[in-house]
Amino acid sequence: RRGRRARAGDQSGEQRRQRCEGKEAHPASVARNARAPSAAPRPSTAGPGVHVLAQRLAIPGLGRERTLRLYLPPSYDTSPDKRYPVIYMHDAQNLFDEATSSFGQEWGVDETLDAFARTRGFEAIVVGIDHGGDDRIHELSPWPNPKYGPAQGEAYMAFVVDVVKPFVDAHYRTLADRANTAIAGSSM
Repeated sequence: RRGRRARAGDQSGEQRRQRCEGKEAHPASVARNARAPSAAPRPSTAGPGVHVLAQRLAIPGLGRERTLRLYLPPSYDTSPDKRYPVIYMHDAQNLFDEATSSFGQEWGVDETLDAFARTRGFEAIVVGIDHGGDDRIHELSPWPNPKYGPAQGEAYMAFVVDVVKPFVDAHYRTLADRANTAIAGSSM
């Protein structure tokens, strides 16, 4: 898996880094492969299409902010007229990078989508929304639970629909309709 990582001379990866670091016109400044503050130092396994937005987005009504981690498909830099479906995913720390994964093992979303692009011609943008640590269970739960406490799922879903999706649609080349939008997560 590590053999598929971009090398220093990888033009496409270099173009993405430059754009996301603000060297080219891009709507958000990006910190490349940022580590979660509590994570033990581990080498990054994120591919060249993964970017961490430096701008955190506020969750209305909950007084919290979230970091977005984006995967841009291999053709994003070379096909400026192309628009892409979007997959919104929870628990972003676990999606792309062992260095930020809660469990020391990433889900391999970037590697899987790079392989799909090569073998099936399928490309999509993935927008990972960092989980809220101790607030995760409340934010993702649609109803109160006697064991876990209050539900904040409605406020979190409103954040995804009213804040995250409009931000992504305004700043990236998305196919914004329902047929090209998906949401995914694990364990809840």
